[in-house]
Amino acid sequence: MSNYWRYSRSAYYSAVAALPLLVIYEILIVLSQSQYWGIRNAADVWIRNFLMAFDLKAQHITFVLIAISLVLIPIAKSRASGIKLKAHYFVLMFAESFAFSLFLGIFLQSILRLSGLSSSGDGIGLIQNLALSIGAGLFEEIIFRVILLNLLFLLLRPIFKKTVVAAIISVLLASFLFSLSHYVGSIADTWQLYSFMFRWAAGLLFTVLYFIRGFAITAYTHALYDIWVLT
Repeated sequence: MSNYWRYSRSAYYSAVAALPLLVIYEILIVLSQSQYWGIRNAADVWIRNFLMAFDLKAQHITFVLIAISLVLIPIAKSRASGIKLKAHYFVLMFAESFAFSLFLGIFLQSILRLSGLSSSGDGIGLIQNLALSIGAGLFEEIIFRVILLNLLFLLLRPIFKKTVVAAIISVLLASFLFSLSHYVGSIADTWQLYSFMFRWAAGLLFTVLYFIRGFAITAYTHALYDIWVLT
């Protein structure tokens, strides 16, 4: 079992686990019969707009993202010394993510209920809510945890000299921007200070989970948590 904790938080397992999320997300987008940009997660839209700057057409970007994922898997494998893929580990990872999502759901939703707020997905269909949830788990974790958090740490570490200080500020700032992103886009939420602070706290929890258990567990936990909230 000791191997499970090391293997499951590795980049190799994360790269492999991310591919099903991407494929399921794109299938749900197609099944939702919405306009191309209509129901996509904001972080997904940012990534697509970035790729379109390289003269890629919107309808081709999905295949480009899948191709990137397929390229990242062998790269991660080459750097995963002694780590081998085991099918039952992925089952355990999903179960672990499920458990974490239930804990976060109970904890965070109890805070919402005490405040009188609601985070239901009323007014949007089930398939659209599933797509948004999976898209959030995948793309928001890539943007705010994998890319932004690590970038902030690299930029702030030389400024503050102390690793702990740079890490704390990076976590707070990345979580702040994570919360802020929910108020951007065509299907953005209406601004509320409390909901902003609530999402900031949720971002902090996801960041802690990312540090402890890696990208894959965090992405699946985030996706499953959003499914409980929105469906």
